[in-house]
Amino acid sequence: MKGFKLVLLFLLPVIIVGKEYLPSFMGNQKLEDLKEQFQSLLFDQDSKVKVTSIRMEDNVIALKVNVLNVELNEKNKESIARNSRELLPGKICNSAGLSEWLANGKWISIDVTANGTKAVTNVRVTYENCT
Repeated sequence: MKGFKLVLLFLLPVIIVGKEYLPSFMGNQKLEDLKEQFQSLLFDQDSKVKVTSIRMEDNVIALKVNVLNVELNEKNKESIARNSRELLPGKICNSAGLSEWLANGKWISIDVTANGTKAVTNVRVTYENCT
């Protein structure tokens, strides 16, 4: 009986801590999976562009995308911004699940940065972009 109490005293804090952190861990894992899916959808095998974060709210999916190792002068910045505005909406609209999500009045916001810190543009994709 004394051994049982000792095991119970050890397991009880583990269970309490587990209940506290497991939902957070599972939520983070889901977001990591979504990041990988968006990486594959938007940039496929392009190793110079990475989806660095994702945030989901009721009506919006907010992505942050980073273009790596680019010399960011005004000409390059405008070129990256133009390409982002032209290419990203089409890739999102071609996804059946995302276009259905957009049809419900929701949108996707993509912040494009270069070299981790320098803002380039924001692309907002709505259902109107798909029609």
